[in-house]
Amino acid sequence: MLKEVGASGQISLGKKYAGQLFDVVFYPDGRVEMVPMKVVPTVQGAAPDAPPSASPAHSVQQEAAAYRVGDGWLTPERLAARKAAYARTPEEIESARNQWEAENKDAIEAMNARMAKIGSMGKRIHEWRKAKAGR
Repeated sequence: MLKEVGASGQISLGKKYAGQLFDVVFYPDGRVEMVPMKVVPTVQGAAPDAPPSASPAHSVQQEAAAYRVGDGWLTPERLAARKAAYARTPEEIESARNQWEAENKDAIEAMNARMAKIGSMGKRIHEWRKAKAGR
């Protein structure tokens, strides 16, 4: 989905996301990532400005483990893997790409042969639409 930033620097995500909190991450290459968050209060005991006799009114009501990031697909493991991936150098990325290509060489060659034989889905749809329009 493409979203355009307006003249005031705002984007609209829709009513579905109204009132939700997002952690916005700006990357050096210009990417912007918005990760849905749930805020867990970490204040323990009484409020700092409350009298010493006050009961602990500001305490955590649930365990932090009860909260999930977004819809649960951003597990701590995935967040750590994503952070490690962003920290890789261009040489490491190229090496990983070459390794993946070597491991999948047979599948890549089979797909290329299939595309040469029957054409890509885009070309087949284009030809089908052209034939349909000519009827």
